[in-house]
Amino acid sequence: MNIVLIGYRASGKTTVGKLLAEKMGIPFRDTDVLVEKNVGMPVKEILALLGWSFFRCREKEVVENIDLRENCVLATGGGVVLDPCNVELLKKMGIVIWLDAPLHDIIERLKDDARSGNTRPQFTCGDIEAETAEVLQRRLPLYREAADFTIDTAGKSALQIAEEITGYWEKREKYH
Repeated sequence: MNIVLIGYRASGKTTVGKLLAEKMGIPFRDTDVLVEKNVGMPVKEILALLGWSFFRCREKEVVENIDLRENCVLATGGGVVLDPCNVELLKKMGIVIWLDAPLHDIIERLKDDARSGNTRPQFTCGDIEAETAEVLQRRLPLYREAADFTIDTAGKSALQIAEEITGYWEKREKYH
């Protein structure tokens, strides 16, 4: 069974996912990386040249084509929950865990990315703080509804979060 990580951009899905996969001895997959591989260009370029709807279609294809039998940790893009079909497929392929990061942590990580030149694409040309607060607020019910288990990431390191997921997984496996 797969472990699927959902959450807003910069919530730690990739960082935690890699640690978790290593800890559990299973492969790590990232839907954004798989989209990049399939399209042949970075997400930033895909969005600049082809737009969000093209990206969402490619993201859906990636979700549809993930091997349901493979035991892996899957980090998803922050907007994967916008499509109910994606959520349904993700729930079939494994346990869906929401990394619920506080707004201020997300904004700080996005600002750090911008300073390092590793800027994640914005949805608008507006203020990153206002945009993040608005988009996150709209997505919260979608993350909540999709999740089988939620982890509040506030004040926790990526390693602590990975250990919390491992503990949850082990308990769950023991009783299933």
